[in-house]
Amino acid sequence: METVLSAWEEQLATVERQAAAALRSARKLRKAAQDGAVATFPSAIAAMRQDADRLNEAVGQSAEAPALDIAEAFGSGAFLAELAAAAKAADVMLVQRDGRITAYPVVLRLEPRTQAVRVGRKLERRIRPSVLIAELKKLQQRPNRFNARVFLDRLLKAYTILAPEYRGGDGPLVELAALHEVLTLWPQAAADYPVEEFLCDMLRLNKLPEARTGRGHRFELGGSTGTKGAKRLSAFDETGAQHDFYAIRFVLG
Repeated sequence: METVLSAWEEQLATVERQAAAALRSARKLRKAAQDGAVATFPSAIAAMRQDADRLNEAVGQSAEAPALDIAEAFGSGAFLAELAAAAKAADVMLVQRDGRITAYPVVLRLEPRTQAVRVGRKLERRIRPSVLIAELKKLQQRPNRFNARVFLDRLLKAYTILAPEYRGGDGPLVELAALHEVLTLWPQAAADYPVEEFLCDMLRLNKLPEARTGRGHRFELGGSTGTKGAKRLSAFDETGAQHDFYAIRFVLG
């Protein structure tokens, strides 16, 4: 894709240059008419026609969009290979594992039907690999606006549904996969808050062990040994390191 688009971009740059030349010729002829420089009319008209012919030729050579089979590129892995190369060149950590593409703090999903890439919740139609990676780098460099208290308050509400006996103290371990299901019971909620985005929030929370809910609950993350059979949820941070999440408990007092 990069090679094809670069070649077409150069062709279109030629169109721009010829259009600028045609515009200059038209302006020169208009100035001659404005000044009444009758003697220059023939040469100015000839120059304008010549530049217009060159412009038409350039347009004819460049007006056809290159044949890019996005569905095939997405399906074959060719697009991901180019994306990975662009990420390496830009020093952006791109993780492809377990069928997921992660560029912390967002997950990427290829959408061949719309010829776009979903970056977190945003549908991004600018899919040239170098451009997409540049946008991801900007996203990674933005200040972290994650609100741990608000996130924990939401988790606590779902937690008390699954652990209705909890009144304070050390609560039981509850599977994070089950908590996400409660948070996304409505179909639209599931679409707006996929498990990949939930895991990005868990990565952020994991960096803030002293975070509290609005009522002062702290949280503890538990491993699989504390929750027999708990489903493992894996996420990858900005360094590409894998983090496994199983369960959480809330503690008050």
